[in-house]
Amino acid sequence: MQTTKTALLALLKSGDFVSGEALAEEIGVSRTAIWKNIQKLKDQGYNIVAVHNKGYSLLESSKELNETTLKSLIESSQLFDQVVYKEVVDSTQNYAFNILNQSDDNIVIVSQEQTKGRGRFKREWESPKSTGLYMSLVLRPDIPNHKMIPFNLFISLAISKAIQKVTGLDAGIKWPNDIYINNKKVCGFLTEIVAEENTVSSIICGIGINIKPSNEISKLATATSLLGELKDKDFDLVHFIDVLFQHIEIYYNMFMTKNFKAIKDEWLSHSIIFNRKLKVTQSSGVIYGKVLDITDDGQLLIVDEEANIHKVISADIEI
Repeated sequence: MQTTKTALLALLKSGDFVSGEALAEEIGVSRTAIWKNIQKLKDQGYNIVAVHNKGYSLLESSKELNETTLKSLIESSQLFDQVVYKEVVDSTQNYAFNILNQSDDNIVIVSQEQTKGRGRFKREWESPKSTGLYMSLVLRPDIPNHKMIPFNLFISLAISKAIQKVTGLDAGIKWPNDIYINNKKVCGFLTEIVAEENTVSSIICGIGINIKPSNEISKLATATSLLGELKDKDFDLVHFIDVLFQHIEIYYNMFMTKNFKAIKDEWLSHSIIFNRKLKVTQSSGVIYGKVLDITDDGQLLIVDEEANIHKVISADIEI
């Protein structure tokens, strides 16, 4: 059930004036409740004006990240049922697992600081306050296990395209789950599942995006941030999250209804792993070689230094 503030934002987002009476009638609360919630939204940074005999108008979206803002972003979503915002959390992945069985909803958890952020292979993900965007998606696909193979490829394309749309920067994909700008990592994500017999009931996908330069990033020659690459250009974090949510919804729906072949050409146009010598680390050992191709279900074909061809489903790749 949406709050009065969320309902107000949805009704005012067009920028047109709406009377207090009309708002009260539409939401089902008193005009006094409308006025009080308008004041609360103003306190959160929303630029809402009131004009006699015309009503209220939202002149521009708030740039402050909070739960009310995020709820307004998923108001028209056909994917996300809930959004949770935490200023600080040990890990959005841990939080997601803790609430996993409380409902069957698709949920997105967002934070700007993690005290114990983690990536693939139990690596620590540095998550200092207000320098990054950290989120976990809780999705309920109810699909056979084998259908999960290309999931990361759909999500990586969603993130890459969202970054490019908002910033204009070329965001390349390093298979299977990293996004690079100018040969430096700006985003990584971790996908975990809950499976029952041969069916995936839940996907928990944790995404970390470097937004601002930080001491932690500056120590790594292979890392960068969006604002570090944008230099002095304007960047609206709330708008970026809105675009990111939209792209995730688009490509998740495609993942559920199509196979990787449907986006293969588009994915290849964003890939940065071809025509390079790679170190491919799997549980079975290490391969040094180059990518020949990617199969229609998202597996890599690697030719090693002895001309042997390997099919790779899951691995860590160094470029």
